[in-house]
Order: sequence, then structure tokens, then C-alpha cells
Amino acid sequence: MKISDVLTNEFLVKYDEENHELRIFRLKNGQKEYLSPIVHKLSMLKNMGKDEASRWVGESFLIFIPETRKELFDEIE
Repeated sequence: MKISDVLTNEFLVKYDEENHELRIFRLKNGQKEYLSPIVHKLSMLKNMGKDEASRWVGESFLIFIPETRKELFDEIE
């Protein structure tokens, strides 16, 4: 799979209260991508502390947006 296959400018974010997970779905044309969501367990985020957890979640979005991936992370296919 190529990096360009997973890059997007659209996301759906849901917090699963039952499993205590933040789920980030990549969307293409408003539809959920066939790929599994990015999952952040609340317990993991709590262990990181609020600053590091916020950074981790924020980077989860930025790394999948083509322009921010290229401009901030110097990575593009």
C-alpha cells in the first residue's frame, strides 16, 4: 500500500464510551475509508499526560493530511 492511499483531508472522530477509545476515521468523499480507524485508548492518553496526549492526537490528524504531512513532517510519497 502506498502512503497516498491513506492520506485525506476529511475525518470523522468518535469517542467510544463503552471501550474508552477515541477513534479517528479517514474519509474519502464523505465516506468512511475501508481502512481500520486510528484508535487511541483513553488509558494510554491518560498515562501520557494532557500535553503529550494532545500532541499525539493532533499529530494523528496532521500526518494524514497531504499538505501538512509535506510541510510539517517533510514526508510525501
